[in-house]
Amino acid sequence: MKKQLATAMVCTAALGGLLVWNSQSAQAAEVKPASSAVQTQTTQTDQTSQTDANAQTQAVNTNTDVSAQTTSVASTNNTASAQAASYSVKPEEQHVQVLAQSNQVAARSYGVDVSSYQGTDMSSYARNGARYVIVKTSEGTSYRNPKASAQIASAKANDMMVMAYHFATFGSNASTAVSEANYAVSAAKSMGLPSGSYLACDWETGDGNYVNGSRDANTTAVLAFMRQVRNAGYLPLIYSGAYLLRNNLNTATINASFPISLWVASYATSGRIDTPNFDYFPSMDGVAIWQFTDNWGGLYVDGNISLVALDSVASTINPHNQTSNTSKPTNNGGKRVNSGSPIATVSFTSPIAVWTAPQGKTTGKYLANGSRWKVTAKSEVNGNWWYNLGGNQWVDGRYVMVTGFSSIPENKSDDSGSSSHNGDNLTTGETNYRAVGKINYIPGYGVNLWYGYGNSAKFSGRRLQHGSSWKIFKRAVLDSGKIWYNLGGNQWIDGNYVVISQ
Repeated sequence: MKKQLATAMVCTAALGGLLVWNSQSAQAAEVKPASSAVQTQTTQTDQTSQTDANAQTQAVNTNTDVSAQTTSVASTNNTASAQAASYSVKPEEQHVQVLAQSNQVAARSYGVDVSSYQGTDMSSYARNGARYVIVKTSEGTSYRNPKASAQIASAKANDMMVMAYHFATFGSNASTAVSEANYAVSAAKSMGLPSGSYLACDWETGDGNYVNGSRDANTTAVLAFMRQVRNAGYLPLIYSGAYLLRNNLNTATINASFPISLWVASYATSGRIDTPNFDYFPSMDGVAIWQFTDNWGGLYVDGNISLVALDSVASTINPHNQTSNTSKPTNNGGKRVNSGSPIATVSFTSPIAVWTAPQGKTTGKYLANGSRWKVTAKSEVNGNWWYNLGGNQWVDGRYVMVTGFSSIPENKSDDSGSSSHNGDNLTTGETNYRAVGKINYIPGYGVNLWYGYGNSAKFSGRRLQHGSSWKIFKRAVLDSGKIWYNLGGNQWIDGNYVVISQ
């Protein structure tokens, strides 16, 4: 894949007025503004002729003075989650999912992608800890990688999951995208890529691929490619750099059809990187794989890390989406008993989605069949029960078995909003709102603090740590029903990651 260097100027933002709430003393302490020192940092991305405006950020400590972090502001696609783990709900008990053999790899596994520029022996990558190999098999409708068959065979011999990618030249032309998808599938099959494997569309600048068409046309073309790949029995991914994914494609539309299908490239620094810095992670929803360097372990090969478990047989990338009211759960899903502790056990043939609210939006997180989770509340919507797993995390009752049903508190206010909104009658627009909100995400990680909200939101360079509490001054409700909370000044957080505690 093509790489160019980009230099980004980053500065330490001076933010004031953000109040952290100390739950023991019930006092608010004003955050001290940071220094105004300006730094220069060289970053490398996978965009040709583009500058990735991401810069390294760091999670904010809780209940202490918070210093602003070094950043350059990036134009975003209204995504507030620095996705750093496949699940954020707390398991009722330790549930270990066995991921073995070369058709499965666990979350946070390393992998490499190779083309004709690399050799055919994958053993050195395997020895360095790579669990999967993504092989370039084709480009356009006339090129096939002459080394691909040998590279795929070597990956299998080294017990590595094998995937493939096709370099796109269709730009924004959906008809050409279908032709290229057919060519990509034919090439991958002939080179030994097993049916059901991941087959990515590498959509970036170079080799005549025109990326400056309209955002909608670009997205339509990419989706046409991905659908054709899926129809052929492979699992589609879309690869590009963070800048193009944010600005030239509509990833929300892609995620709606193919949840967790993004393979994003974004490098914190140029040169060798052995382990990814998750403080720099390019915050966006739906990321399956992050390409964090083009020189992993000094092997001069692209380094990647999986953000979710990858399964080339029962895909977590395209699980049952549970959006159709006519869909029928299997096994014993939907069963309820009154005895026992309030526990929901996933009972479906593929991972099930976690939702922000009953009939709300999917969070991009999925729960494995057989896993068990504590239930804190239930809500009946249109005759169907939904169960809350803590914060803004709900599962459809048709796909879980629930014990202790009668002891679960019923929340009758969540038909169209988040579980953290305490049943307020929500009015679209920005209103004054006095409360204390607690960040609910992943222990050890933080959620983004934004300048503004909605489509105009820009990342501030700061993250608020899971479990920390903050005074809220305003609430903004978008036409879609999505909620944002104001923490003072023009500083906002996504309501999907906030529990209103008082």
